[in-house]
Formats: sequence, structure tokens, C-alpha cells
Amino acid sequence: MRYVGKRAACFLAGLILVTAYATPQAYTVSAKPGAVNYVEGAAYINGAPISEKDLKTTFLNANDILSTDLGKAEVLLVPGVFLRVGDNARVRMVSPSLVATQVEALSGETMIEATGLVKGSSVQVISHGASATIDKDGLYRFRADDPPSVAVLEGKARVSFSDKTVDVKKGREVILSENLKPEKFDAKKDDELYAWSNVRSEYDAAASYRVSRSAQMGLLGNAYTSGVGGVASPGWFWDSAFSSWAWLPRSGAFYSPFGYGFYSPALVGYAPVVAAPIYRGGTWRGGHWNGTHTPPVNGWHGGKLPVGSTLPNGASLAAVPISPNNPAAVGAISASPWANHAARMQARQGFAASGLTTASGAPAPAFAGRGTGARPAPGSAWQGGSHAGGWQGGSHPGGWSGGAHASAGGGAHVSSGGGGAGGGHAGGGGHH
Repeated sequence: MRYVGKRAACFLAGLILVTAYATPQAYTVSAKPGAVNYVEGAAYINGAPISEKDLKTTFLNANDILSTDLGKAEVLLVPGVFLRVGDNARVRMVSPSLVATQVEALSGETMIEATGLVKGSSVQVISHGASATIDKDGLYRFRADDPPSVAVLEGKARVSFSDKTVDVKKGREVILSENLKPEKFDAKKDDELYAWSNVRSEYDAAASYRVSRSAQMGLLGNAYTSGVGGVASPGWFWDSAFSSWAWLPRSGAFYSPFGYGFYSPALVGYAPVVAAPIYRGGTWRGGHWNGTHTPPVNGWHGGKLPVGSTLPNGASLAAVPISPNNPAAVGAISASPWANHAARMQARQGFAASGLTTASGAPAPAFAGRGTGARPAPGSAWQGGSHAGGWQGGSHPGGWSGGAHASAGGGAHVSSGGGGAGGGHAGGGGHH
């Protein structure tokens, strides 16, 4: 059996303890891996259709097969790790473990977004006699059709086939065969599952932010502060307003490969956030989303909704946390790694010009590091602590900084409310 480090063991103990204290109200918590978090279109477990209304209690057990026709699904593995399954694909849950999860890619395309892997834990994907071990945060693509392959969009994977093992680094893809030679892949090629994963990552970050703000304000009760001496415990918290499980880190700040932020309650008040349209999912076809054109690639003009604009079909307005050092192109839907990179660079320039703020309207500090070691740098903020140009003269669109609510397209809203340690939260209807 693989050795599990002290840090991973403590994490696991706290995660299991927290289930005994789940609140009976808006938030409940699960320590069980394999939660099916979202489906669209036709998705099945062992041939039985998955009902969206039952997602709160739908989990993949050992040897369960998740399959799709014209549909997609998102599965939560270890906290901070998301498995996304594309159209006409099948995956088998081999071992639903919190520290050594193993899944098998049987057919079609799947992606894994690893944002908060705990040291000592790993995810392994097996396919066509090969195995890929992921123990670093990143974004990974698995194609199980002919020829089967593993691609690393961010991060690094260790791939084994027969008696040969290679390290596959960012920007490389390896065909699962005796040769096992990593080569470059076409980052400009459109990928429907990539575009969908981008949208899901933004939604997951918005849901996490809402839950973390609730924990900061004490609204989770013992569901969060369980264990000896009230030690904070991470996990997946079901948020009925978002109809979604939300990942809550125990400490620190973690950043998605797409540029979104996941902040623990201790740091959520410092999180840079923007008001942006979010989707639960949707259909990407031929450069369009849900039958409408995609938003501007600069992320709604640097995080601000244009005056007089309307939200795209199926979207709601919510507070979305972003990486302070390499922010996401919030609101943009990128169909390839290359397009996402270009959009993020454009968004970064917009944010650098206008400044990043927390929900209370205060300048967002720079962060030293990421993960559990992340800390706000004392006295630091974009543009040396001042807003260059401000958010349209210091006020946020939709009444963000004045305590008013901005809402549209399904009822999610953002509010700055309490000022001070973080102010606002997203709430009230991420469910479309």
C-alpha cells in the first residue's frame, strides 16, 4: 500500500470527522469521493439515467461506470480535483479513495482539473493497459479512442506502459503505445470539453467563494469547525442556492489552471473578485454558447459589465474570485488552451489598468505563493496599493460597492454588505 504522508492523513481525519456535524439547513457536507456534481444531456451510471434532482446523493462507487451519450458530467474526486467527462464517453471508478483515487478511461474524452491536491495524495487514470499518475496540480486530457493518449495542458504526469515510464510535461502529449514518446500537441485546436471545463471551473469557483464567505461569517456552524479544538475542516459543501457541491479549502488559496481562485475562510476577505455572468454548464457548438455569441474575450472589459448590456442566455451574475497574479478571462469562453491564454493576457492588462478589489471594494493585496502556504503580501496591492483608473471612478457596476444588489438571469446576486473583512457574497440562485 502506498505511504500516506502525515499531512494527507491529518487532512483525511478532519474530512471524515466533519460529516458528523453537517448542518440540516442550506449546507451539508460530504467526505465521500466520487460525487456526481453536474450533468447535462444524457448521462448514466451503470446504464441508469442520472437525474439532476438527485445529484446531492449521487456518488460513484467502486466499479461503477459513468457514461454519456450527447451529454457531459462533472465528478468530484479528492477535494479540489474535478473529473469532467465529454460526449459519448465512458469512465469506470476503480478506487474511490480520498488519497489514492483511481479511475479508468474506457472511451471518449475526459479531463481532470487538479487545483488543490494534498501532498501525499494522487489520482491515477488507467487506459488501454497504461496508467497516468497525477500528483501535481494542473489540467490533464485523456482520449481513450484510437489512438489512446494523455496530454498535459498544465502540470506534469507520470505515464507508464508495459515496462516503460515517462514524465509528460506541460504542452506535451503521449500516445499510449510501446513507443511512449511525449510530443507537442496543437494548442490552437478547438476542444468542446475544454470549453465546457472552462465554464465549469468558473462556476465551481463562484460556488466555493459563496461557501467560504458563509464559513467566514459562521453560517456553516459545526459543519466547518469540527474536530479537536474547532480545527477547520475542508470538504465538499452542498449549496442549495447553487444546486452544487462546493469545494472549501481548509487554509490558503488555490488557483485553477483556468485562472479562478479558491480561497479558505481565513483568506476569502482578501480575495480579488469580480461581478461576472456564470453558467452551470451549457452547450458549446461552432463558437457559440447556448445559442448565443460568447462574451468579449477580455472578460467583460476587465470584469465590468458594459453599461446597458444584458446577460447571455442561461447566465446569472455572481461574485467570481480570480488569481491575483494570473487572472482568468472572467466571462469569456475559450475553446482551446491557446485561446484561453490569449484571453487571459488581455484580461490581465485590463485588471492591471483598473485594479483588483475585494468584495468590500478595498484594493486586493498581492499574494505570496499559492496553496496552503499562500498569504497576502503586507501592504501590497495592484498598482502599488492604488487603483489606476478605479472601477469606473471607484464604483462597481450594479451597485456593488454601495450595498445594493446586482442581479440578472436567474437570480444570483452579489452584495458588499459588511465591508471590513470581505463584505460580499454571491447567493440566491445559481440554479438555472
